[in-house]
Amino acid sequence: MADSLKIIIVEDESLIAEMLKLMLEDMGHKVIGVVHTFLSGQLVIERGGYDLAILDINLHGKMEGIELAQELRELRVPFMFLTSYADKATLEEAKKTVPGASVLKPFTEEDIYTNIEMTMMHAVRAEDTTVSIKDGHKSRILDHEDILFVKADNIYIEVHTTKTKVVSRQTLSAALEKLPEDLFIRVHRSYAVNIKKIDSVSRSSLQIGQVTIPISRTHREDVYRALDLE
Repeated sequence: MADSLKIIIVEDESLIAEMLKLMLEDMGHKVIGVVHTFLSGQLVIERGGYDLAILDINLHGKMEGIELAQELRELRVPFMFLTSYADKATLEEAKKTVPGASVLKPFTEEDIYTNIEMTMMHAVRAEDTTVSIKDGHKSRILDHEDILFVKADNIYIEVHTTKTKVVSRQTLSAALEKLPEDLFIRVHRSYAVNIKKIDSVSRSSLQIGQVTIPISRTHREDVYRALDLE
């Protein structure tokens, strides 16, 4: 069983929220906040001090629980969904936030117990496969596998992924300290790449998709060694 957790609940049906609170307390967890609206959910999320959030997907007829989940993902806080809706469109939108679990109402104490265990287990695994990159006033959670390359640009870096580009105020060296050494390698003073994303390589450059990235003489030997091209 997961250790005793501090939990917040965002659920618009008061009776369900109270029932869930009692279940969680019976399991030994501490419920530090129960709120019923999107705005109060935002406030309790921003306040912090909790280990897990349990969110109703549909708050007062809108899928606002999914918006709250996106905030939690950026904060790297584990969360799970409650829902009365099992339609494909709702589930597809919910899946994009990568919840730890999703529980269909009506639920039992065993349902809640099992899905908390799954959520916390997934959270531990996610720590090993994602990186948090500061983007302005927010942090973006990026999967290692989605990152193509990182480019230094003066006092900023550009993290290019399969879907987007994130700009962060930090050095390339600082960014590399957060990334796994067996997956990312510096190829130039201004570039580091995901070695799994390299399509081709020559003595002076490599190709990732349509992007040509220079290889400096200083880093050429390291690149060849990493790619087993010696």
